Amino acid sequence: MVNTVSFIRANLQHNIAASRNLSRTVSAKGIDMALIQEPWFREGHIRGLNIPGYTLYSSSGTDRPRVWRKATACMLPGFSCRDLVAVLIKYNEEEAERGLVVRSAYLPYDSVDSPPSKEFEENVRYCENENLYLVVRCDSNAHYTVWGSTNCNTIGEALVDFLILQIWRF
Repeated sequence: MVNTVSFIRANLQHNIAASRNLSRTVSAKGIDMALIQEPWFREGHIRGLNIPGYTLYSSSGTDRPRVWRKATACMLPGFSCRDLVAVLIKYNEEEAERGLVVRSAYLPYDSVDSPPSKEFEENVRYCENENLYLVVRCDSNAHYTVWGSTNCNTIGEALVDFLILQIWRF
């Protein structure tokens, strides 16, 4: 069980050098968890992410890992799908055991369904019901002026609507 968790996020764009650079950075800095997109994939295997003691978490085989974790985590398959991976990490906070759900997600720009996905909404409810913290890293393809885009698209509008509803619930 851990007391703190350090994160790094990276879109590796299927690049050899980016994968090796991430491995060196994670190893040198002792990063606990990498939230990744588009790893280098060749001959049916992820390449360049080979630090002993780390585990890749993916819901649809090895070609789409989203989370790379040093210590033990528990995959939450009911809240994961092809482009979403959720893991549960147990840690200590003020001498009490707590849980943190970490999600790494990709929202396709050409999806017919607007965000959030059914899995994402169910995961948010689960975290609320179980009193778990939730951290989300997302390559959303969502354009909206709220976070600095110069334009808005339907994905951005749907995501902003969802986030506003979540804030008003509290």
